Amino acid sequence: MGAYVVLLRAIGPMTHKVMSMADWRAACEAEGFGAPETYVATGNMIVESGKTLAEMTKAMNRIVRQLGLGENNNAIVRKPGTLKDILRSDPFPDAAAQRPERVGVYFFFGARPDFGWIGDHEGPERIHVQGMHLIVDYGEDHTQSLRLPRIIEKRSGVVTARNWNTVRGLAERCAARGGAGR
Repeated sequence: MGAYVVLLRAIGPMTHKVMSMADWRAACEAEGFGAPETYVATGNMIVESGKTLAEMTKAMNRIVRQLGLGENNNAIVRKPGTLKDILRSDPFPDAAAQRPERVGVYFFFGARPDFGWIGDHEGPERIHVQGMHLIVDYGEDHTQSLRLPRIIEKRSGVVTARNWNTVRGLAERCAARGGAGR
């Protein structure tokens, strides 16, 4: 069995009334997934399974639908090695060190997000493409960037984002449980 990181899209106080993190862990255990562990209350889980990435994505989306979440609450699944690669890329080391909560990592639901628009983006944010992910440094004054998440989703596809601290925390937890592989 290998480890997977599951990131739920559009999770917040309203969705917690429908599906708690405890409910999600229990449903995953009932499905036979090993050692489900949620991380912070924003729809992040590390879980063990012998399934493929595509099978995991399908299974997780079925589980969250059964628990009452809607079509907007997609489960986006990645291997721990993907998070490790993102962190290793560290395109904005100054921001990651000084203001990691203002560095966003965007995880896309679709297999081929469209990044063609990025060359025309005039900031103030710095954007880096890492495989099929975007890493965005929102800078010191992230209030100037309130439109960018909507632009990313409109132009590149269904997405969820986590800040650098959360991505690092998930990768560290995977490594601690021996799931840092691909």
